[in-house]
Amino acid sequence: MKNKNYYAVLMAGGVGSRFWPISTSENPKQFHDMLGTGQTLIQKTFQRLNTFVPTENILILTN
Repeated sequence: MKNKNYYAVLMAGGVGSRFWPISTSENPKQFHDMLGTGQTLIQKTFQRLNTFVPTENILILTN
């Protein structure tokens, strides 16, 4: 159940240098389908948050 009083900050900054050469500064790890699910890491995290936080209350911070 989504609670309109809940807010979330999804921090998706950084290059992901430990995932090199897959993750680079031009295409960091959060934009890769690292788990083979058809969704990027940022999409999977957003989806999990969105089960209890309204979409309009999820903020994404990138570097």
